[in-house]
Amino acid sequence: MHPIEHLRYVARSHGSDPIELVLETADAFGSIVGDPAGLVVAARRVVEHHPTNAPLWWMCARVLTALDPRRELRDCIAALQNDETSVHIVDALSDDATVCIVGWNGLVVDALARRGDTFVLVVDSNGEGQHALRYFDRHDIAAELVGPEGAGAAAEFADVTIVSADACGRDSVLAAGGALAIASVAYCSQKPVWLVAGCGTRLADPLWEAVLASARFRPDSWATGVDVVPLAICSFVVGPDGMKPAMSASLAPECQHAPELLRRSVI
Repeated sequence: MHPIEHLRYVARSHGSDPIELVLETADAFGSIVGDPAGLVVAARRVVEHHPTNAPLWWMCARVLTALDPRRELRDCIAALQNDETSVHIVDALSDDATVCIVGWNGLVVDALARRGDTFVLVVDSNGEGQHALRYFDRHDIAAELVGPEGAGAAAEFADVTIVSADACGRDSVLAAGGALAIASVAYCSQKPVWLVAGCGTRLADPLWEAVLASARFRPDSWATGVDVVPLAICSFVVGPDGMKPAMSASLAPECQHAPELLRRSVI
């Protein structure tokens, strides 16, 4: 496939796993990484089409600000493919734990499937709960779909509530709708809240603000299908570097700011 057609395909691809989309984009970038001007335009256009995919912003920002973009591209791919976040979740869970999650996150569902002995309460969010339930069923994991009306009780009952960060600012994260509710109930019930922040989710401040603005684009924020969860109500942060108490964990950016990503392309 011609590099330009490859990039057009990636830009128009929606509904796929965010990490798979980043890896596909990186593959397409490999053909144009020697053309700085073309790379800037391509990166800008792909984030315009996927404005809430934090790992995509992270990869584009790292490549555009690198002295050696080709090497940086390889490093980004390796970091995503070798993300140990799921392994840390598996190691931290106690035997036969009941876990409350909301929506779908590849790192979390993979970890729970690999653990094998959990009972998962899946709070539905934007229809993604059904996807998680089918995944758990295929892997013989005991799981139950919980409607919004049962979300609070599920978080209160669970041994641990896991919130998956789609994107991270310094003191709060963007997560699936319903995450703030279950995290708040678990916090008030003195149950642990684990914040899962996988590779590529921790953005430079201006990029985080751009993602947040794209995700909460309506004045009635309750209708956008996403939540902003403060780090202050989380007990632990789980990421590529392990599991740390939230009080001492850092959500500092993993990439520099690339101002050119925030300029609109002429299409």
